[in-house]
Amino acid sequence: MARENIYEDVDVPCKTSADIQVAGMLTYYILSGGHHPFGRGCKCESNIFDGLYSLEHVQDSITEDLVKWMINKNPKERQQCLAHPFFWSTSSKIEYLKSIGNEEEVRNYRVTDKRLLDELDRDVGEASWKDWKQRFPPELVQKMDDKGKYSENTSGLLRFIRNLLEHYPEDAEHIDLMAKFPDLFGGVYVFAKNKGWNSRVSLRRMFQEE
Repeated sequence: MARENIYEDVDVPCKTSADIQVAGMLTYYILSGGHHPFGRGCKCESNIFDGLYSLEHVQDSITEDLVKWMINKNPKERQQCLAHPFFWSTSSKIEYLKSIGNEEEVRNYRVTDKRLLDELDRDVGEASWKDWKQRFPPELVQKMDDKGKYSENTSGLLRFIRNLLEHYPEDAEHIDLMAKFPDLFGGVYVFAKNKGWNSRVSLRRMFQEE
């Protein structure tokens, strides 16, 4: 049951926020192979009431973030879950990566604090950006990066993606970015969320379209 319903002798009518929290528990139960985010036994209800949960059995960052949103202790924080990137189309995810690639810290990454860029690399994971130039057609890399201006890190990759989509749309049509970099979107989203970037005017619109 939802947190709002854990009261003795109180008849609380069903609300959308309560349904969302229960759906979040069910989502985690299915994706984790039978685990409850609030634990088992007599402690389960008290954990729901206190907002104490563990999502250790789901590794995907986007799924984990969605479940956190859905089972939030505060009912008001659950209401916009359908706008979560988990439900975004592939085109919206690619548009988001393009927008991130145009944020000032990424656009001018050569003068950005290295600690911030290192943190971005860690959140995304080395598997997503290491040797990223080798995953694109050599002729495209030569055309776009003949002077080696793109760094071999996440910020360099994001800037490359932005310029590819902006200036070489015909080449971009033949490249499945989500397949080439399956963990990039999730890692970038979590990083941007933690840094408050998703609240910026340039990115906030993305969370109102879906």
